[in-house]
Amino acid sequence: MLVTRRIVQLTDCHLFADPSRELREFVTWSRFMTVLQDVRQRIPEFDLLVMTGDTAHDEAFETYQSVRGLLGPWIEKLKIIPGNHDDRRFLNDVFPETSGGLAERITFESRWENWRAIGLDSHITGQTSGSLGDEQRAWLRTRLQARPSLHTVLFLHHPPVLVQSPWLDQIRLQDATEFEQLLRDHPQVRVISCGHVHQEITASFAGGTLITTPAVGPQFRPRSEQLEIEPGPPGYRVLELHPDGRWSSQTLFCR
Repeated sequence: MLVTRRIVQLTDCHLFADPSRELREFVTWSRFMTVLQDVRQRIPEFDLLVMTGDTAHDEAFETYQSVRGLLGPWIEKLKIIPGNHDDRRFLNDVFPETSGGLAERITFESRWENWRAIGLDSHITGQTSGSLGDEQRAWLRTRLQARPSLHTVLFLHHPPVLVQSPWLDQIRLQDATEFEQLLRDHPQVRVISCGHVHQEITASFAGGTLITTPAVGPQFRPRSEQLEIEPGPPGYRVLELHPDGRWSSQTLFCR
């Protein structure tokens, strides 16, 4: 029997080894804890928990250990990919069971009856912008060609589209053109969900729909020339993948 699959996406937690440390006057650990409690209460059943980058603002091993300890029984459902504030080596060390596919990148693929989720690694060491690179795009092409009948949702940190904030547009996905050309040949990719911009955006991309998810950490003010904080609660996204290929999505805020 085909069933609807549910994915919870958290992004841009920006946590520290010191749980009391603030980021732009926000204690990010308290926001993370609030989101986890909200998920427990409002989304008690889901198939996958995807964290799309900038989990640890300080890129510290201890921060990832603390995250793992809090996620508890969700570890079996967890997939985690890096953002520009993450340390790929520490992610691999603390969450060895969550990724696989490429030796130099953290990727994942989860399959169900007629849907699959693929996670991509856009992290470039020492840079705030992102790139998938030739090898990872070739890997993605191989995965999409292998099962062209599966409806697909992609996750990555850096969005490949302009978000009308000049400072953010400078640090988006740098090989967006090559990524778009790849996806044009694979219409089974229905939706691409990103983090990085700390706000919700919906756009068309390569024949599909691109969405960005609000941050667990501080939100950014949309359409700003420079980084500005938008006061507001932490948020996350829930995606529902229906058996007939339809999908729906909801952004939830913890008020």
